[in-house]
Amino acid sequence: MKRTILAALVVSGVWLATAPIFAHHSNAAMYDAEKRTVIKGEVTKVQWTNPHSYIYLDVKDAGGTVVNWALEGFPPNTLLRTGWQTSMIKAGDVLSVEGATARDGSNHLLAREITLPNAKKLYWGPER
Repeated sequence: MKRTILAALVVSGVWLATAPIFAHHSNAAMYDAEKRTVIKGEVTKVQWTNPHSYIYLDVKDAGGTVVNWALEGFPPNTLLRTGWQTSMIKAGDVLSVEGATARDGSNHLLAREITLPNAKKLYWGPER
């Protein structure tokens, strides 16, 4: 009985310690650093979350259809250290964003450089 409880505690401890690893992903696996693009659109939502912050943009495609893009970037602490403030972007702002496209063709971008409405440029995420 004691061994069963001890084994259950050990398994639970290992699982809890490694759970955050499963939530993270490789940028190289998800995004193609060789396929860069620039998109421009209106902010619909901003998430300052760990392990990655996100901006969501409504972008018109070539046919005029509005498509929502998810722009992945650095964690909040890194963004704050590199000059960002949470008040710098809000829903309705129009941004221009350069980054690497998703390998699966989805509307996800590993955002690198963001041009704010006042023309200031800041890095939102890694180069690769």
